[in-house]
Amino acid sequence: MNFLNGRHILIAPNAFKGSINAFDFCKVVAAEFEECGLSTVSLPLGDGGDGTAEIIAWYLDAIPVKTLTKDALGREHTASYFMHENTAIIELAAACGLKHLKREEYDILNATTTGFGILINHAIAHGAKELILCVGGSASVDGGTGALLEMGLTIVDEDSKNNNHITDIKDIDIEYLQQKFKDIRITILCDVDNPLCGPKGAASVFGPQKGASPEQVIMLDKQLRYFADLLHAKTGKEVYNLKHGGAAGGITAAMYALLNARLVSGSSYCLSLARFREHLSRAVVVITGEGKIDLQSLYGKIPGTVASLCRERNIPVYAIVGLAEKQAIPYFDKVFTLVTYARSVHDSITNTSHYLKLAAQAMIDTLYLSAYSD
Repeated sequence: MNFLNGRHILIAPNAFKGSINAFDFCKVVAAEFEECGLSTVSLPLGDGGDGTAEIIAWYLDAIPVKTLTKDALGREHTASYFMHENTAIIELAAACGLKHLKREEYDILNATTTGFGILINHAIAHGAKELILCVGGSASVDGGTGALLEMGLTIVDEDSKNNNHITDIKDIDIEYLQQKFKDIRITILCDVDNPLCGPKGAASVFGPQKGASPEQVIMLDKQLRYFADLLHAKTGKEVYNLKHGGAAGGITAAMYALLNARLVSGSSYCLSLARFREHLSRAVVVITGEGKIDLQSLYGKIPGTVASLCRERNIPVYAIVGLAEKQAIPYFDKVFTLVTYARSVHDSITNTSHYLKLAAQAMIDTLYLSAYSD
């Protein structure tokens, strides 16, 4: 088509949670555009949440490693992480994510990150010297104590009735853990900026999503503050207001303090790995998307970050999403919602590929009209 002038359509989505992954989004949308003779480049992306490890592994050509681990309630199952040379890419949600629990199984007092620690131990035992950890989608608010205990942290929580060690933590001994990981470099990809404690912290914001009652939220926030004091006393590092410190129930703050983990935006990391800016310079339009765009999508999530970068270059950006909040729509040149085509939200989730094709076709019509209108 003339309006492309040697450039391409850049497809750069996040996954639709619980529906379609970023790879399949790209395949469906690219097929519709290429059938019309339009050139596309697909860059599946992640923000540190579910599916991000697989995306990073794809860019790095890493190989999957399967092993036994535990879900958030301690039940054994098989999960995979990825290895590229001496780098392990490990996703918390693969082991102990909320996706492994039924709604009636949510149990904030007993859900832990132990399974994540098992995967990390396995990678270290098999030669990993660098860890890229994706921590979105967790089922717990345990300050990472489950994983860290598995990795070598000593936790004193006398007479605890709960499996979530943060609820009764009294003291920690960090010597063995730090010795074990002294030569391991850790980067954590975070999908939220929230601090560890307070009204925007791990317990207050994410606890209710994981089954915490209002009383449990108050208790957990108090215990995370106590844990922050312990971390400061043992390491000298302040984590109360640490950016990204509230991700995955606070495991990020603990690993930052105890293991010198580097906390980064998962979206920014993936965009850099995919060489998004390089591809953007040759794009005539960009298509992004995720299951739902809202105001949170504009702060550190893939659609908001992509839209911001497109505005800097004056490149149109369209979004295909399941649902959209009105406040977020003006940040994109046009938003196509699958519920516009589907019979219901449930229908749009169970038949995403079909409605994604319809949205892509509508987008193609829009591009033709804008290209050839005055």
